[in-house]
Amino acid sequence: MTTARFYVDSAALLEGQLILEGADHHHLSRVLRMHDGQFLQLMDGKGAIARGKILEISRACTSVMVEEVRLVEEERPLLKLFQALPQGRKMDSVVQWSAELGAAVVTPFACSRSHVLDVSVEKRFERWCRIAMESSRVAGRPYLPEISKARGWDEVLYELADVEVVLVADEVGGARPHDALGDAMVPEAVGLVIGPEGGFTQVEREDLLAGGALPVSLGDTVLRTETAGMVLMAAVRCRYGLL
Repeated sequence: MTTARFYVDSAALLEGQLILEGADHHHLSRVLRMHDGQFLQLMDGKGAIARGKILEISRACTSVMVEEVRLVEEERPLLKLFQALPQGRKMDSVVQWSAELGAAVVTPFACSRSHVLDVSVEKRFERWCRIAMESSRVAGRPYLPEISKARGWDEVLYELADVEVVLVADEVGGARPHDALGDAMVPEAVGLVIGPEGGFTQVEREDLLAGGALPVSLGDTVLRTETAGMVLMAAVRCRYGLL
C-alpha cells in the first residue's frame, strides 16, 4: 500500500500528537479507508518529516501520534522555473508537473506572445497554489514549492539577474543542458526559462542573453511550452545526480 502523506503545521509535529480535520480527515477515513493503528507520513513543507500512528478515527477528526521527527536537507541546486503564461489551463499542468519534479519556485510571466496579465490570471493564483500542494503531498516532497504571482517581462529580467545560473530553452538552438552547465561546482540555484507557444521575440531573446542566460537545446523535436520546462528540469536534475 502506498504511504499516505499529509502536510501539517511545524508546531504540531513538536507536540507529539495532532488532529487531522476537514479535507485531510475525509481523505484518510473515507477515501483511503485507513483505520486505528496504521501509519502515515507527516510533513511540514519546510523539511521536517515524521511518522504518524493513527490513534483514533471519529466521525469528525483523526487523532495521530507523532513519532520519529527528522529534518531533510533541501536539494541543491534549487530549480527555479520561469514559465511564459500559456493559453487555457495549461499552467495548471505546468504547476502540477513542476511540483512533482522538484521545482523550488514556479514563476509565471507575461511576454509579447504569451497570455496577457489579466484578471483571469490573478484569479488562478490560489488554484495553482492548491495544485502545487496536492502534487507535492502525493510526491512526498519535504519542501513545498513557492508559486509566485505572475510577473511582467521587466520584473522577470530583474529576478533572473539574482539567479546564479540561468538556462533558456532556445528554439534557435544551443548546447545540451549538461554541456551548458559544465563541470563547475553545484550552484545555489538554476533558473529555467521557458517561452510562450509562439516563442520569444528577437528583442526578448537578446534581453535574456544580455543578462547572462545560456541558450540550450532540448533536442530536434518540437516540444509544447507546457512540457519543455519538465524536460529541461529533468535534464538538470540528471546533471546534478538528483534523478
